[in-house]
Amino acid sequence: MFSWLLHRITGVILLFGLMYHFILMHFLGHDNYSYEAVMQRLVDPSWKIFNIVFLLSALFHGFYGINGLITEYVKGNSMKNFLKIFIFILPLILAFFGIKIVIF
Repeated sequence: MFSWLLHRITGVILLFGLMYHFILMHFLGHDNYSYEAVMQRLVDPSWKIFNIVFLLSALFHGFYGINGLITEYVKGNSMKNFLKIFIFILPLILAFFGIKIVIF
């Protein structure tokens, strides 16, 4: 029950995050996506928090959806168990490296 709710919440976070990203990066001037502008934004702690929340939301939302597909369509128990373990470990690895990149 909680996973279903968190899936919906992360969907809303992704929707507003993508809208904010597109407005900032593509409609408010062309100098917003230069290397210097991006590095200047990444120094700000609020941007780091935004990027980490966006990353974690995307990972949870995407891999929870893949989990649903595996549950519905994969018939063999051994393959289903392997894939579920794989899609549990992979987002943890991606989150670790993503957060490491944003923080440092």
